[in-house]
Order: sequence, then C-alpha cells, then structure tokens
Amino acid sequence: MASKLLRFLLACVLFLSGCGISSSGNEPAVTPEPTVETESHSIGMWFSYLEYRDLCYGMSAEDFEAFTKTAVANMQELGVNNLYLHAVAFTDAFYDSKIYPRTAILGDIDYDPFAIFAASAKDAGMKVHAWINPMRSIAVNEVERLPQDSLIRKWIESNDERVRQNGDRYYLNPAYPEVRELIVSVAKELAETYDIDGIHMDDYFYPYNTEKNFDAYIYSRAKKEQEDLSLEDFRRRNTDRMVQEIHDAVKGVNADLVFSISPAGNLDNCINLLYADPSHWVQQKTVDVLIPQIYWGFLHPIKPFEPTLQEWKSITDSSEVKLQIGLAAYVIGARQNLSEEESINNEWVEHDDMMARQMEVSFQEGCDGVVFFSYSSFFAPDPDTTSIVENEIIHIKNFNSTH
Repeated sequence: MASKLLRFLLACVLFLSGCGISSSGNEPAVTPEPTVETESHSIGMWFSYLEYRDLCYGMSAEDFEAFTKTAVANMQELGVNNLYLHAVAFTDAFYDSKIYPRTAILGDIDYDPFAIFAASAKDAGMKVHAWINPMRSIAVNEVERLPQDSLIRKWIESNDERVRQNGDRYYLNPAYPEVRELIVSVAKELAETYDIDGIHMDDYFYPYNTEKNFDAYIYSRAKKEQEDLSLEDFRRRNTDRMVQEIHDAVKGVNADLVFSISPAGNLDNCINLLYADPSHWVQQKTVDVLIPQIYWGFLHPIKPFEPTLQEWKSITDSSEVKLQIGLAAYVIGARQNLSEEESINNEWVEHDDMMARQMEVSFQEGCDGVVFFSYSSFFAPDPDTTSIVENEIIHIKNFNSTH
C-alpha cells in the first residue's frame, strides 16, 4: 500500500474540520472490563510489496520460507489472525500467474512467494487474504519489461484508452468491459489456485487528480446514451461495476470466500477524487467487509479518529457488511506538522499506546476488527522509533490479554 503518507498529507490539505479528545500519557493503558470475546476479534495485518522489497529481496526459497515462519510468529505474538498478503501490486504477480508477469520486486527468483507465505500462515492457523491492486499498473519506464504478448503492453503501444498514463505510471481504465474482465480473471485465478480465505482490495481506484482525457472517448460514448451523466458519476459507475464483477467471480468460485475492500479513510476524497463510493457497494451487497484506512490520531485537526469512525459506521450500520478499521502503525513515533498546537503535532510521539486505544474504541463501537499497516512498522521500524514501537507492542498485547 504505497504512498499512504502522501495521501495522508493530501487529505490534510484538502479538507478542514476539527475535533479532539483527551488522551493519556505514556503510562500503561487502562483497559475496561472485556465486552467482546477474544475469538470474535479479527486482528489483521497488511504485508505489502514494500516489505517484500525491503525485507525479502533476493532471498533463496529456503531463506524466504524461514522468513515467513518468523514473520507469522511475530504477527501471532501481536494477536494477528488475518494476513492481508500482496499478490498483485502493479499488474504484476507475487505468485505463479498465467495472466500477469512475475514481479521484479523480489529480484530474480524461481519460487512462488505467495504460496510459501500463505502456507506458513495457514499452517499456523491464520486466515489469508490475497491482496490485489486492480487498476494500478506499471511505471512508464517499465514497459519494455512486459512480455511481447502482454495485453497491457499491446494496449500501451497502440495508445489504447484501455490503459492510460497518469503521472509517471499507467492505470487500467475500468470503463471498458475487456479491462474489467482482465482484472476479474486475476482475482478468479487466485481464488481457484490457492488455499485462501478471501480476496482483498485497497484504495487504489482512479488515481488522484485523474485527467479528463483519461477516459474522454468512452465517456463521450456514454453521454450519447445518457446526456445528463456527469464524468464523476460515470467513473463511480465504472468502479461499482468492477467491484460487483470481482465480487461475483470470487463468490462463483467459493461462496465462503470473503471479499473485502480497504478504501481511503477520508470519505470525501474516496468519493470525489478516487471515484469510489463505498455506500454503493453496501447497498448493492457487493462487499463483505469494509476496512477504511482511518490513519489519523484522536487530535487530528481534519479527520480525528473517533468522528471519522462514526462516519464509516453510518455506512455499514443496518447492513450485513462488517466494518473493520485500518490503523496507521506506520505513523507511530512520527511528529506531524498539522497545527500550531504542539499537542496535536506530537500526539504520535508523546503517546505510546495509540494503537491499543484505537483498538479499544473500535471494538467498543462494535467494529468487527482492526488491521494494521503494516508489518515492517512493528517488526522492522526506523531506529529512531524503535523504543516507542516496543511500548506500543506491549500495550497491544496487554489489550489482547484483557479482551
């Protein structure tokens, strides 16, 4: 889930609101009497292409398998029982795919990293969700790496609107049925091939600041059929179709597989900049679990944690869709220039129980679970934050032991 921090900062600039709550210092968290049985807690963790790149590059199959066993043990020590494991990050594959080329992020390897990691997690009793980025594709300077018979390469080289450049990267255009078919085929391949518990998507839908020429031709055709159709509604409709087709394909393989989506935590950004409206998926019953990325502290001047959580609850309440909360472990120990008030800027530095307190609020509000972004934030942190991360881990374990 790359560029989370950039999107976090963008959200800060785009929207203004305010709210805060009082918080404790660095003393051990005070936990209430347990209100939810431990086994009903879903505690997840994302393991992204960034971890693959930074922690696993160039490993042999034996070393990688040993790494995955250690990683699984680390996660379970933290109470994690659901692993969200990157399978597709940039229309590449961390698994043996017949559709997408093998990722170059791990170097020149001859093994199936997804299969090995998933097996280690499943052997330990953990649930595994194959995490895909449907629309985000390769960087502009990487086209030559694609096989000659790659459908995406053919679209790029023929300047086909099915793949469009946005900034320094290409994105698939979900307005076209052929593109959605390609995306769906990858989700279906994973569901059919591996012993997994679900398919997962995060917040990469349309790119931020999508240009009007991204889909100008296909939009003009749609306008002929529906004259009052806005570009924004057109794009949201395309996202809805993509979500529904992935959902239907996954359920067609196995109705028990969980289809989860982790949208951007700022709902306005999600709807108006990424053209993804989670309320539509809830209404259309095309998602099982929403995991909004509420990557902000309790004192954040724009998107404070508790009011933002309530905003998401209003979407899932009175529905069968489960709500889990994405938590920003990557912010632990980071000073943020958000306000003239130092208490706001230093919230993640002065308090070493942020994760446990956000877990407590989430479960008290009836959320089904939480998911941490990401593995390296806890188990390969920046040296400057090691001490505070260790304290956060202690608080999380204390929380788990009393709930």
